[in-house]
Amino acid sequence: MAFRFRIWMPVAVILTVLLTVALMFAYGIPAVQTRLRDYAQDRTLARAAAIADALSGERRGDWRQTLRASAGEERASVLVVGRDGEVELRVGQPLPEGLPGKVREKAASGERMRLKLGERWLAVVPINRGGELFGGLVLVSGDPGGAVYRIFLRAGVEAAAIASVFGGGLALLISTLLTRRVERLAHGARTIERGDLSYRIKPGYRDEFGELAEAFNAMAGRLERSFSRVEEERATLRAVLDNLTEGVLATDLKGRVLFANPAAREMLGLDDRDGPQRLPDPWPEFSLPEAVLRCARRERCGEARVRGKDTFLRVRLEHLPHFDDHRGGVLVVVQDLSEGLRLEARQQRFLANAAHELKTPITAILGAAELLLTEEEDDPEVRRRFLEHIHSEARRMQRLSETLLRLARTGWDHREPDLRPLDPEEAARRAAESMRPLADRDGVSIRVEGEGSRAYADPEWLEQALLVLLGNALRHSERGGEIRLRVSGPSITVEDEGEGIRREDLPHVFERFYRGRGSRGGFGLGLPICKELVEGMGGRISISSERGVGTAVTVELREVEDG
Repeated sequence: MAFRFRIWMPVAVILTVLLTVALMFAYGIPAVQTRLRDYAQDRTLARAAAIADALSGERRGDWRQTLRASAGEERASVLVVGRDGEVELRVGQPLPEGLPGKVREKAASGERMRLKLGERWLAVVPINRGGELFGGLVLVSGDPGGAVYRIFLRAGVEAAAIASVFGGGLALLISTLLTRRVERLAHGARTIERGDLSYRIKPGYRDEFGELAEAFNAMAGRLERSFSRVEEERATLRAVLDNLTEGVLATDLKGRVLFANPAAREMLGLDDRDGPQRLPDPWPEFSLPEAVLRCARRERCGEARVRGKDTFLRVRLEHLPHFDDHRGGVLVVVQDLSEGLRLEARQQRFLANAAHELKTPITAILGAAELLLTEEEDDPEVRRRFLEHIHSEARRMQRLSETLLRLARTGWDHREPDLRPLDPEEAARRAAESMRPLADRDGVSIRVEGEGSRAYADPEWLEQALLVLLGNALRHSERGGEIRLRVSGPSITVEDEGEGIRREDLPHVFERFYRGRGSRGGFGLGLPICKELVEGMGGRISISSERGVGTAVTVELREVEDG
C-alpha cells in the first residue's frame, strides 16, 4: 500500500512539533530554571534587607507586627537572631528541621548570606539598631521560582499538545488539498498515457501547481496536434497503399510479413489477419523467401520478373534499415504487368486493324481513281460506278475517323456532363429516328415501346450512347430483322435479333479494342465509349446475349425523385 502524501505529512508535522518541544525541554527549560532560581535568591535577599531596615527604625515592641506584615507569603518564615545566636523572635511557618547552626552564626555575626534550604530560599542580613549591630534577620521564603517553573512547565506541555493537535490537523487539511491537486495531475497523466490526448487538467489556483497544470495541458495539446498530424499522414498513406494496384508488403529480418496492402494480399494469397505471418513462395522459378532473406542479411536486393498462371509480374525488393523499430526489414513491391501487356497487345491489334481498315478503302479509292484516269472511253455508267465506289469507301473512312474522334473525346475530355431531367422515351424515339434511314436501307425495322420516368442525363451524351448501341444492333441484324428500344422507368434497353455474342467474349466486350471472334466490322471501341458515357452520367450499363437469339444492352440512368 502506498504511503500517501496526506498521511505522512501530518505525521511529519506532529513529529516536528514534538521534536521542537523536546528541544525546548532539553535546552530552554534548564535556562529558565536557572534564571528563576537567581531571581528567587535576589528577591529573598532584597526582602530580608527591606525588613531589616524597617526593624532598625522601629521600637522593639512593634517588631512582631512588622514581621507579620512582611511575611505575606504563606510559607515564608522570618526570624530575628540575637548576637548570642538565639532566636529572639519568630514569625510565619516554622522550619521543620530548625535553623541550621551555620545560619545562626552568620546572623549573630551580622554577615550576609543566602542559600537554598530544601525547596525554599534563605537569606541572612544584619540588623543595626542605633548604630550598633543587634543581630541578624533570617528570611526563609516560599518557592515562587519553583511555582513559576512548574506553571511554565505545565503551560509548555499544554502548548505542545495543542500545537501537535492543531498543527497535525492543519497539516492534514493542507496535505489533503495538495494531494487532491497532485492526484488530478496524476489522473491526467494516466489518462493521456491510455491514449486520451484531449484530456485537460483544471489549473485551479495560480500557484506552482497551477503553472504545472498549465504546462502539462500545453504539452498535451502539442502531443495531440502532433499525433493528429501523424494520424492524418498515416491515414493518407494507408489510403494510398490500399488503392495502389501494385502489391506492397514489408517484412522483418526473418522474412515474416508485418504489413501487406490489399493488392499484395490478393497477389500472394495472404489472409487478412493482423500480426506476423509466413511469407509465401508462389513462383517456382523465383523463391521470394530466399530473395527477402538475402536482401535482409546481405542487402543484395534488386528485382525479378516472374510469370504466374495468368499473370506476368515484376518483383522489386528494397532494404529498409529503419523498419521494425530500427531493427531493419525488407520492402517488396509486386507490379502486375499483365494488364499493361494486354493493353499494349490491344493497342497493337487496334493499330493493325485501323491500318487494315484504312488500307482497304484507300486501295479501293486509288484503284478506282487510276481506272478513271486511264479509262479512254468516257462511259458514263462505268464512271458513275467508280465514283460511287470512291464515295462508299470515303464514307467508310469517315466513319473510322469519327469513331477515333469519339474515343479521343471520351478518353481524354474531362468535361463534366450537363445533367438535367429528361424523358428517356423521348431520347429513345429521337435516336431511333436518327438511325431509321440506315435501318430502312438495310431492311431492318426499329420500334420503341414502353414508358419511361424522368431521369438525369446529358442529352448529347445519352443520344451518342444510344446511337452507338443502335449502330451495333443494326450491324449485327439481318435484313427483315427488328430492333427494339424498350423503355422502362429510367432504363432504356436496345435489343436486336442478331447472332448474339459468344459466352467467352461477353466479359470483355466493354474493354477497349476488344473484338470478339467473327465480329462484323467495327473497331472494338463502341461499347467501351458507351460505357464511359453512361457511367459519366452516374448510370450503369449491362449486356446479355444468347447465340442465335440476339443481344440486349440496358442503360440504367439515375431517376429523378418526386418532390
